[in-house]
Amino acid sequence: MKINIYKKFREAYQRFYTESSASIVGAKNLNQLKANFNDEEILKSYEAIGPFVYFISDYSSHKFIKVGGASEILFGYKNSEIEGKGFAFTFKITPIKDLVRLLFGANLFWKYFKETKIEDRSFLRVNYTLTYKRKDGSTFEAFQQNRPILFDEKGNAIYFLGIITDISEFKTKFSAHEHYILNVKDPQNIIKHQIKIKENEFNTTVSQAELKVLNLIAEGLRTKEIAEKLFLSEHTINIHRKNLLVKLESNSSSQLIKKALMAGII
Repeated sequence: MKINIYKKFREAYQRFYTESSASIVGAKNLNQLKANFNDEEILKSYEAIGPFVYFISDYSSHKFIKVGGASEILFGYKNSEIEGKGFAFTFKITPIKDLVRLLFGANLFWKYFKETKIEDRSFLRVNYTLTYKRKDGSTFEAFQQNRPILFDEKGNAIYFLGIITDISEFKTKFSAHEHYILNVKDPQNIIKHQIKIKENEFNTTVSQAELKVLNLIAEGLRTKEIAEKLFLSEHTINIHRKNLLVKLESNSSSQLIKKALMAGII
């Protein structure tokens, strides 16, 4: 993970950690709630359209406490290699661009979650499409469904159930990262909120030459290294960088990368 993107990722993850789990700390009867929880009935209600993996995440410990399904087919990892691992395992299987976008959407979800009445929180869902990486470096397109399944007495979510389905066979070409928050309390009137990551939220267009430079900046390369890689002069690279800063209304390379990621440019 390159340093410029890592800084933005770290900031987003810190917000995610605070919003998602800090309030669970000190919850009454937390261990008893976990011990009495029966996941079998919940898992029976799920079906998938292809190879899938299910996992139960514990937000009080930030670990995957139960994993099932076709993990070895989808990811190249056995269920036992994922079960018990911390959320950091996600970094191995999620491209950095999707990871940053997921955190962006997750932070919006937790804001929505806390604004929802406690008695309605069990009806919340968060679904999205993304690319996942396998152990051997190959990738597949996925549809992921998440829902809270265990709560403390204050309505904080302790466990989440996630279902990852391989939808590569549909040959879907994703032009954007799809991300939705749903409230399914009323099946006849499902409330749907799309977390839209715009393809380009700026009025100007980034040229192909500028895009090449932008991607290499995001990889952490310096001006001299970019110039050598693209067989251009350092002067030309600096001109492209200045143009990018203006077009994306940024004051630094780190801000430039963050805006480009959020806009879906890279």
